[in-house]
Amino acid sequence: MEKVIVYQIKQVDFEKLEKLAERIYNTVTVIDYFCRTQQEIEELYNLAPIVENLRRDTDTVNAYFINYPDNKNF
Repeated sequence: MEKVIVYQIKQVDFEKLEKLAERIYNTVTVIDYFCRTQQEIEELYNLAPIVENLRRDTDTVNAYFINYPDNKNF
């Protein structure tokens, strides 16, 4: 049987993580746009798939915070 570990995060810390996730998402969005529009630069063309994966992951994290229930029981 697996042991379940429960983490409790204070609301203040949750809100800090939420803002951090949003900033990371916004930064990756700009980088992704830049890599897609400047593909004549080989280095950016090579980075595009990595940035795309990073953007997908940040979308998921940011969506978690956006969709978290308003009733935040910590």
